[in-house]
Amino acid sequence: MRASSPYRASQAAALRLLSRSPEGRWRPSVIRVVIVDDEKPARDELRFLLESIDGVEVVGEAANAVEALEQVAKTSPDAVFLDVEMPDQSGLEIAKALRQSGRQHAARYPNRPKVVFATAYDEYAVEAFEVSAVDYVLKPFELERVRASIEKLAEGLRDENQAPDSQGVDRLTEKLVREILHRFQPAKLPAEQNGSTILVDSSELVYVCSRNGKVVLKTFDKEYVTKLTLEDVERRLGPRFLRVHRRFIVNLDRVARIIPWFSGTYMVAVKDKDANKVPVSRSQVKELKKAFGL
Repeated sequence: MRASSPYRASQAAALRLLSRSPEGRWRPSVIRVVIVDDEKPARDELRFLLESIDGVEVVGEAANAVEALEQVAKTSPDAVFLDVEMPDQSGLEIAKALRQSGRQHAARYPNRPKVVFATAYDEYAVEAFEVSAVDYVLKPFELERVRASIEKLAEGLRDENQAPDSQGVDRLTEKLVREILHRFQPAKLPAEQNGSTILVDSSELVYVCSRNGKVVLKTFDKEYVTKLTLEDVERRLGPRFLRVHRRFIVNLDRVARIIPWFSGTYMVAVKDKDANKVPVSRSQVKELKKAFGL
């Protein structure tokens, strides 16, 4: 379905709008997005989430490849959120077409958009990397996960305006490779149980802590002791784990709430059986907020 009221941008507005951040870095004042999905309810849901994030403007929608390319040509967005499996042409094929069109028809596509795959299928992540996707978000969508994608887009746009294009792309590519490897090949951590060694899948972890001289792996309802140091565990875990305190590493996907505490510190309430709280040191507050796009 075509967007009901296409955004007609002037040549100036079609180019990326940029302003200075408080830190003096260039960053987009508005990230302009086109949504491509053959299912209208999915487009509506994603539009709702995107428009609830400050600095994001949904400038068009498309239900198929032809409409997607038309919307990109009309609106010159910063990013396209693409479904993978669609009836006429897959999102991967659309992403390839956008890259090719951007090279061959620079006048029509002055701002080749970055691609975020938004799909129910996880088996295409490697192919997504091959077409230089910035992120790969699985349905059902969650606001904080979508917000994290927007932060990645903003970081990529900042990088492009601070350094040669290839450097920004290389940084994003490196991050995506690490995320894909850890998402589909999660680390297994050795732990002691009843005199034997078991392997705990990192995807089951809520947090890891140092307690009474031992390193404890905490899942939803169990605790395991490992002989690894906290530093060893940190090196093995993926980018969705954050060292929030000298004694704690938390799984960002298991954070329920961020709670201001005292003297510039915070606590995070985690999604485990007992709704435990994990301390966040002052030095890590910035990284925690960045991880959630706050």
